[in-house]
Amino acid sequence: MNIIALEIYQIAILISIGALVGISISFIGQTGLGIVFPIVLLFTGDVFLAIAINLLNDLITAAAVSIGYLRKKQFKIRVDIFVIMIIAVFISFFGVFTLMTSPLGKIFGWFVPIFTMILGLTFLKRGFPTYESVKKMAQNMARKTVKKAKSEEELAELNKKIDEQLASETDTIQGFISRGSRLFFLLAIVFGIFIGLNSGLFGASSGLVFVLALVILYGYPLKKGVGTALILSIIIGLCTFSFYQIFGITIKGRFFFNFELSFYLAIGSIISGIIASTYIQKLSAKTMGRAVGLIIFVLGALSLAFYFIR
Repeated sequence: MNIIALEIYQIAILISIGALVGISISFIGQTGLGIVFPIVLLFTGDVFLAIAINLLNDLITAAAVSIGYLRKKQFKIRVDIFVIMIIAVFISFFGVFTLMTSPLGKIFGWFVPIFTMILGLTFLKRGFPTYESVKKMAQNMARKTVKKAKSEEELAELNKKIDEQLASETDTIQGFISRGSRLFFLLAIVFGIFIGLNSGLFGASSGLVFVLALVILYGYPLKKGVGTALILSIIIGLCTFSFYQIFGITIKGRFFFNFELSFYLAIGSIISGIIASTYIQKLSAKTMGRAVGLIIFVLGALSLAFYFIR
C-alpha cells in the first residue's frame, strides 16, 4: 500500500476531482476514469494504482448515486442479467492478469492519458449523455438488432414500442429480442466481453454500456435501467478492484491502494453524487459535460507529459 504525504492544495484538488466524478456518474452512470486516472497518475506515476483507485472511487460513487434510484425503486435485478455479469467478471479477471504480466502496463502509462484526452474532446463537443441521447442511442441499436421493418407502418410501430418501453414506470419488462435466441446470447456475450475488458484493462465501471444492454436485451425502461446499471457497476467494480489487489500482492508484491487518495476523492464524489442524483434533471448536461471535458483534456495532457518526464 502506497503512503503519500499530501499537501493542502493536493487535498483540495482531490476533493474537487471527486466532486466532478460524482456529477459525471450521475449522468447515466458513466465512469470517472477520465478524471481520476490522470490526477492519480500525476501524483504517483503509478499506472496500476491509478486504475485501482479509479475502480474504487467509481464503486463508492455509484453506491452514493444509486441511493436516489433505490429510494424511488428505479431498479430491478433479474437472474438472467447475470449472463452478462459472469462473462464480464471472467474477462475482467484475465484482463487484470494480462495487464500485470505483460508490457501493457508500461504502454498504458501513455495510452490511457491519450484516451482520456480524446474522451475530454468528445465531452467538449457533445456534453454528457442524457436520458434523451441514450434514448436515441437505444432506439438506433434496437432497430438494428430486430428484424428490419418492411414498411413505414411497421417502422412507426417499432418506434412507438421503443418510446413506450423507455418511458415506462411499471415492472413489466419485455425486450426487443427473443430471450433464448441466438442473437440474444450473441449480444449478451459481446456486451459482457466489452464490459469485462473496459473494467479489467481501464478500470472503468461501464455504466452506460450496462444501461444499453439492459434496455436492448432485457427491455428495461430507461430510468430503471440506469438504477440497475449502477448496482451492477458496483458488483463488477468490486470484483475487478479485488483482482487488482490479489494479483498486486501475488505478482507485484504489494497492494494497489492508497487510503489518503481514496478518502479525499470519496468525500467529493459522495457529496456531489448524492446531490447530483437528486437534482440531475435540473443540471445542463451539455454545459457540465463541456466543463468536465475541458478538465479531462487538460489532466490527460498533463499526466501524459509528466509520465514521459518521469
